[in-house]
Amino acid sequence: MNEPYYSFNNYLKKKFPGQKVRKIPINAGFSCPNKDGTLSRKGCIFCDAYGSGPVKTFRLSISQQIDRFIENHPGIKYIAYYQANTNTHGPVSELKKKYEMVFSYPDIVGLFIGTRPDAISEDTYPLLEDLNDRIYISIELGLQSIHEKSLVFLNRNHSYSRFLDTFPQLKKRNIDVVVHLIVGIPGENRKLMLETIKEMNRLKPAGIKFHLMHVLKDTPLDRIYKKKQFKTLSQEEYTGIMVDLLEHLDPDIVIHRITGEREQELFVAPLWALDKIKTINAIRSRMIDRNSFQGIKIDQIQDLKRENL
Repeated sequence: MNEPYYSFNNYLKKKFPGQKVRKIPINAGFSCPNKDGTLSRKGCIFCDAYGSGPVKTFRLSISQQIDRFIENHPGIKYIAYYQANTNTHGPVSELKKKYEMVFSYPDIVGLFIGTRPDAISEDTYPLLEDLNDRIYISIELGLQSIHEKSLVFLNRNHSYSRFLDTFPQLKKRNIDVVVHLIVGIPGENRKLMLETIKEMNRLKPAGIKFHLMHVLKDTPLDRIYKKKQFKTLSQEEYTGIMVDLLEHLDPDIVIHRITGEREQELFVAPLWALDKIKTINAIRSRMIDRNSFQGIKIDQIQDLKRENL
């Protein structure tokens, strides 16, 4: 491994040797139970009008989005990433129809499905299991934190226990699960964030996406931020925290993302996060400088309760 942590790029090189693979971000036209009134109409406080999905192609059909991406990035392989909103929120017949579209493209080698732990029905598991037999799939579960206070602050409208109901249902079917976590949630200190990492080590998801707590325009979080009710992390703070978390994380868990990013026109704060490459390089350099790597301190996490933090 050429990096101090197990990056998604390195994972792809192992899974698809000799092939270049890129993800196609897709709005598959699904809603979200936290927005459409099923649970709430307010949504998560950080979620933008595009449901965290693609901006420029948001109103195109699924096939148009795929065709445009392939046209702009020819000659490689692709993973269709159903990204916007909650992509298991609907009747199984609708899910099947939209998922099956990827099989019309021989160069699509994977299907990633972004969803919530409370939005996969019992009828959906057999469909996902069947897909998993036919193509490389990964279910991305938005969790953000194991701490109930944080989930309430974020207006997630699901509990950690709900996540613990869903996660094993996917894992026992040998479906890769990628867990989304937010770093820098107001009220969470190093101890609380490391407790989330300890839980990830226990559960052993296939991967983790780390997102910086950032503020996007016209979101509830934007309104809270403008009232100066919390501060975002500095790049130095984020780098230090991420190095610490990675040092305590099981080295077999793939890091699909190490920071958050969004289009500049939607972004409010912190502005340093717009330079994704600089942030990634800062984390890598810090780990290399201290001769560190993912999992180097994994034994120490067992001592968390005895630490005076």
